[in-house]
Amino acid sequence: MNLWQIAWRNLMRRKLRTLLTVVSIVIGVASTFGVIASVDTAKKAFPLYMKAAFGKADFSINGTEPYFSGDVLHDVQHIEGAVSIATMKQATNLVLENEDIAAIQKRVDLKGYSRLDTPLTGYKVVEGTLTGDGAVITDRTAGVWNAKVGDPIAIETDAGVQQVRIDAIVRYTADLMGPSSWMMAKYHPWTVAVPLHLVQEWFERTGEIESVQIKLLPGTDAAQAEARFDELVKKDDSVYLQPVLLNMEAQFKDADTFFLALYIAGCLGIALSAFVIFNSLYVSIQERKNEFAALKTIGYTPGQLRRFVLYEVLLLSAAGTAVGAIIGYGLALLLKSVIFMIFGVYDDSGMELAKGLVVSIAAGIVVPIAASLAPIRQAGKVSVIAALKETAASSSKLPRWRGAVGALLIVSALFIKHLLLVVPLLLGVALVFPFLFKAFAALLKPAYRALFGFGGVVASRNLERNLGRTSMTSVVLCLGIAMVLLMSSLNSALIQTYERVIHASYGGNLDVMLHHIEPTDLDELRATEGVADAQTYPLHLAVWELNGKKRNLPVYGVGAEWIDRFPLFTAGGEAQSAWIGRLGDDELLMDRVALEVWGGEIGETITLDTLAGPRPFTVVGAVETMKNNGFGAFMGDGAFRGHFGLKYERNALVLKDDRISPLQLRENVFDRFGARIESMFGPEDWVSVVGATYTGSFSVVNFLIVLSIVISGIGITNTMLMNIMERVRELGMMRAVGVTRGQLIRMVMLEGFGIGLAATVIGCAFGILLIYMTSTFMSINTLTYRFGISWAILSAVCAFGLLVSLLSSFTPASRAAKTPLSEALRYE
Repeated sequence: MNLWQIAWRNLMRRKLRTLLTVVSIVIGVASTFGVIASVDTAKKAFPLYMKAAFGKADFSINGTEPYFSGDVLHDVQHIEGAVSIATMKQATNLVLENEDIAAIQKRVDLKGYSRLDTPLTGYKVVEGTLTGDGAVITDRTAGVWNAKVGDPIAIETDAGVQQVRIDAIVRYTADLMGPSSWMMAKYHPWTVAVPLHLVQEWFERTGEIESVQIKLLPGTDAAQAEARFDELVKKDDSVYLQPVLLNMEAQFKDADTFFLALYIAGCLGIALSAFVIFNSLYVSIQERKNEFAALKTIGYTPGQLRRFVLYEVLLLSAAGTAVGAIIGYGLALLLKSVIFMIFGVYDDSGMELAKGLVVSIAAGIVVPIAASLAPIRQAGKVSVIAALKETAASSSKLPRWRGAVGALLIVSALFIKHLLLVVPLLLGVALVFPFLFKAFAALLKPAYRALFGFGGVVASRNLERNLGRTSMTSVVLCLGIAMVLLMSSLNSALIQTYERVIHASYGGNLDVMLHHIEPTDLDELRATEGVADAQTYPLHLAVWELNGKKRNLPVYGVGAEWIDRFPLFTAGGEAQSAWIGRLGDDELLMDRVALEVWGGEIGETITLDTLAGPRPFTVVGAVETMKNNGFGAFMGDGAFRGHFGLKYERNALVLKDDRISPLQLRENVFDRFGARIESMFGPEDWVSVVGATYTGSFSVVNFLIVLSIVISGIGITNTMLMNIMERVRELGMMRAVGVTRGQLIRMVMLEGFGIGLAATVIGCAFGILLIYMTSTFMSINTLTYRFGISWAILSAVCAFGLLVSLLSSFTPASRAAKTPLSEALRYE
């Protein structure tokens, strides 16, 4: 019989223990593979998605008024080295006979393009053609509408109801973003692309356009092309040139923190499985001491005995890694979908599997081997004489060096101002945990004796019989509890912080965006039922430079006479009007997020592109805002119009009457302006979006941690089964003197509950410490959160930990009670 057969036979002697150990490896490998593959895919896909969705053009020509002459397109097309198209967008309504569909669900953004089949649109055709004179919709919209190529669409226009047939169905794209269902159409309009001349005719804008999109051809010198385009627009003071820039820092600025949390949670599983493997092998060696001693007497060397155990470990790791890699691929696909959904990315690119597969396979092999080194070494050191004497193993004292090193690691974590502090902290907890467990078991004894009598006395005594093994099982659950408590509390605290800042800096109860605001619109808005006051404001994406690359900085033009009623930012307790009133013509306030991205200091200058060319502006203060996800700058409205030349506005802030609800306010505003409204967003919506984003992010992390806690449940089950096997004769004696099966089950369950109770109490204590430590440095969007403990979260985490311990103890307890009395009494 070769070594592999011997290893297989030995593993099959304890089938349930072997299965549970393999499952722990499977979970660890799967979570490691899933996290690394999904994060690598996201890191590669996000920039490509941003470029494909929002960066098809290199430059755009916009107007200082909502529309300008289409002759600009003809002038641009005479410049070699680039392709260009003209665009115009109009908000309108679909004409549908279905009475079940509300007016707000019929909103549609009609986008006109001078050409639909160019790299600037980049549509991937599913069916139909882009060269016709009809409409283009996405496959998602076609699915919801149940539409196909050739079907007509009826649209309200200034020239009456117009019909256009569907000429093409294309893959879903951000340019033609639309709802995924009629229900979601209450919150977002549909988008339909049509030839430009149709929009111009239908809305009486013949000869006018809204923008020109320009894409450089390969080999064209970007600097020279920009200079030629800039020279062209300077001949016409109604237009200006702007490079198309992607603000990756603003779009995905929180992704790195989220990815780090995923890495920690994913690798936690494989780390915790090492404890289960160590425990299983350690007990297996103890059980087979006599066998190893007998093998030594017939000539087997210590090296051969070590190889016996090593082959067992290799079989366990190979089986667990193979199954874990398969499950991990499915987990990676799931995590990818969730990550993309959280960050609003629509991409069907493939998976980046190589790195995740290599790392997870290496972890699935190396970690079990590393965890088994001590048991393997012990197998070779088995003493023949000691085994033959059958002396009872005395409980060894806990080595003091472990407590000292653990305490040192915990203290060192206090000085780390990064989420990676969890690594030394959790390692320190693992080292000091046996001492804490021993103290907790001592405190538990009188409580168990008072509450459960004889059964409690036996259970509390058994907790200390194999202190090393039992505490190692408990610490796995303890670490999981601490991490779940940290992530759940972070989620709750950050959402509460966001909610506070959003309501303080949103500028009112509703922000209404129109294509452009007519001179009479503000009066109409103020006259709308439920509107207490309203105010318009201008916004411009100013171009600036960071590390040699151009970026966009949203700049808001605000007036000192209205900013206190419609606060768009908060600034150190001082009135907003005082800040704006002090601003000079070349001064601005910058949000803390933008300030952090810029990297400068208050009092320094930032150079922004203006109508007069690049101009330095002094940053005189840092403020907090949640407009544009907390990324922007503020300037006095007079200086704003002088520098950027915009003669129209698109946004209006609304304050509601106290007697009306936010929902009724929206309905009243929509009834007044109808399809002209491009979007309506209030602070409640933004809180909901932020809450969904961060709850989704932390839910993914907590899901991975819960998988690790499943490993802790496996560890508790394994340990209890080992304890039962060692105490079969003892349990038989109890049955012989009258202890019932129910009492046996109760004793074993109490023992498992004690393991879980210790893990939960100590885990919650260290979780609270983690919460405090992260509150001293961690910030999202420069927003820190206040240290605090949610009793609801704490209670839920405690209940979950205790439930895991009870469920994990049930199978060993049932097996102990089912052991036949005759078998137990003759068990050797």
